[in-house]
Amino acid sequence: MAVRFRTQKDVDSYLRKQNLRRRVLAILMALAIVGGLGFVFCLVRIFIEDKELPSFVLYQHSEEAAADERPQMKEMHSKLSPAVPPMDLIVADSASDTSFMADVEIDAEGLSVDGDALGGGLGDGGLGDGIGEGGGSGMGSSEKTENAFVGRFWDLKKTSAGAASKMKDSSSNTAVLGALSQFYNGGWNTNLFSTYFESKTRLYTSCFYLPCCLDHEATNAYDPKGKMGLKPSRWVALYRARVQAPKTGRFRFIGIADTVMAVRFNNRNVLACGLHDLKTNQWGAFTWDEGRNEGALDGREIIAYDSCEFWNQQMGGFVAGEPFDVTEGEWYEMQVLVSEIGGGNFGFCLLVDDMSDEKVRATEDGKPMFQLFRTSFISPEAAQVYEGIKYKDENVMVDPPYDPDSMLWVARPMKGGNKGK
Repeated sequence: MAVRFRTQKDVDSYLRKQNLRRRVLAILMALAIVGGLGFVFCLVRIFIEDKELPSFVLYQHSEEAAADERPQMKEMHSKLSPAVPPMDLIVADSASDTSFMADVEIDAEGLSVDGDALGGGLGDGGLGDGIGEGGGSGMGSSEKTENAFVGRFWDLKKTSAGAASKMKDSSSNTAVLGALSQFYNGGWNTNLFSTYFESKTRLYTSCFYLPCCLDHEATNAYDPKGKMGLKPSRWVALYRARVQAPKTGRFRFIGIADTVMAVRFNNRNVLACGLHDLKTNQWGAFTWDEGRNEGALDGREIIAYDSCEFWNQQMGGFVAGEPFDVTEGEWYEMQVLVSEIGGGNFGFCLLVDDMSDEKVRATEDGKPMFQLFRTSFISPEAAQVYEGIKYKDENVMVDPPYDPDSMLWVARPMKGGNKGK
């Protein structure tokens, strides 16, 4: 029997053949995989149609758009329409299934993105049983929000220690008016109220819109649990904020109040309205229903809306304030005072007239429709507000009209202080 031995040379040759065979098989398998993937890709391209990508067209607001056909109010020397800034809209001209979200940037220092603050809801707490949350209407909300006015409340019937003050009864009504007149004409220095009882509650509001109700509503808002013992009449509430002008132009406030309301803007008194004259400290100067002192209304522009008949009977209507100029984006200090002196009926409404706008929107009774002065997108409706008012007199309800497209004056609340500090 013959035995065959392999030399090292034979072994090396055998191994080289084995390695070559493996490489060839690997290459063939790789080519097969690539070819298969290519075949599958071709099938997809052939049998599955690509989705059509949407194309977009940029639509820009045209300043040469058709003229507004709303009625023109010739009797008003200033005209107003909703001042909505030009908007760039992106629309798709393809019917493809498209879903996207647009980024919106608001350059507003101090603007709160809290849903309640900007949504303008009418939650509970601001007006007793259910009004004014989120910086809403009326006296305001106890829920703190950064895009609103902050309000303080003094009960002039009580001293800072809680004892009865010299204004404890109705015989001091004229003295209360004198104190308010002194505050109004003396630079709005809150030290004047330092000897009286101040509520521990702070309220936040995005607008000044409280249809005619009863005076209890205000004290209930600032003393919701009744622990401070706040009572109706002879009180004052002061709201302060810095507001940002939405556009460059000339404006004026249009207001009405029972008993009184006043506005200070950029360190100037620009509005005083109500039954009494804060400027001259004259009691009953603008009481309309009794026919007294009608001469005091001479030179004051009055707008009487059919939906506010009770207020018309008392004060003749809304009163136009002094014009003031602003620059878009600039910040201005603003204060609003409201007070009820004698008790009973109470309410107020603050509108704003864009005097630099030549367009006019009119109400159903042919009167100019001014904008609601507001710092959030709140749009209060009188009927809805009345549902949340605890103390109301259904015989004297009013429905103050305003332009639903009112501009937004972004606000930053200011803490209490004296002379704008």
